Amino acid sequence: MKNKKQLTVLITGAGSGMGLHTAQTLAVLGHKVFAGIRDPQGRNVHKSTALREYVEHNGGKVDILDLDIHLEDSCQKAADKMIEKEGSIDVLIHNAAHLFIGYSEAFTPEQIASSVNTNVLGAHRLNRAILPYMRKQKRGLILYVGSGITNVTAPFMAPYVIGKAGLDALAENTAYEISQFGIETTILMPGVFLDGTSHFETAEFPKDEPVLKEYQRLQKDYDNYGPGLRNLFRFGDAPIQGVADRIAEILTIPEGQRPFRDTVDYSDWLAEPGNGVRESLTERAFKIMGYSHLLKVNG
Repeated sequence: MKNKKQLTVLITGAGSGMGLHTAQTLAVLGHKVFAGIRDPQGRNVHKSTALREYVEHNGGKVDILDLDIHLEDSCQKAADKMIEKEGSIDVLIHNAAHLFIGYSEAFTPEQIASSVNTNVLGAHRLNRAILPYMRKQKRGLILYVGSGITNVTAPFMAPYVIGKAGLDALAENTAYEISQFGIETTILMPGVFLDGTSHFETAEFPKDEPVLKEYQRLQKDYDNYGPGLRNLFRFGDAPIQGVADRIAEILTIPEGQRPFRDTVDYSDWLAEPGNGVRESLTERAFKIMGYSHLLKVNG
């Protein structure tokens, strides 16, 4: 069913996984979707082609942007193209991410920096390109696809956890400021998803070989990582489409009423209770400081 209200939406990392499913879902629902994919006419032409064919086959339309969140110029061009074509930017969905798996000490500092660059700074670059337009509009939604690991962390993923924690911090801190320009923020925190995403296929591993050899005593634990994660699924499969469906639902919620934090979790990870504690403590501290108004969107 087509949406009665079309929203202009930009999605990063739209070539695979959650981003692909979200782009497909929103475009078929009738939203004006701009799908950000790096080099969509070159090395990722198969991804852009598959996305366009799926959407058009199901009666929708999609605009594919050559978007590299590592480059400020690329982010700015994407924002400018959306404004040139549609005149507004209603929703920005930060989905692009990169997974790292291995022993923390064996990752080089450069690898940690790489994770922060992709998982945090990329979102900040794009925010800086998009927010001037949203502030002028006095409305908009920034939706971050974060992770439940920012509440309950996991071993053997230090660069990724650092990146997602940094993204969460960026999202929350930015939210308190842009709220006074009528701009909403939603931090969506998916639980454990092992299938339907290219995260594990494209994961990066530690580069410091000498340090890796020093961690042989943990090899059994490391080898059990995959099976251990699957033990969390006691209630059936975790369809990645569920993330896209929840994002679509959030977009139907009236402006000013969308959740600040939300989760999509089919596993026993159960990071949600941490959100309630965090919200309660934030409200208390902000009230004491005289900042309660920053917790509400004010256009």
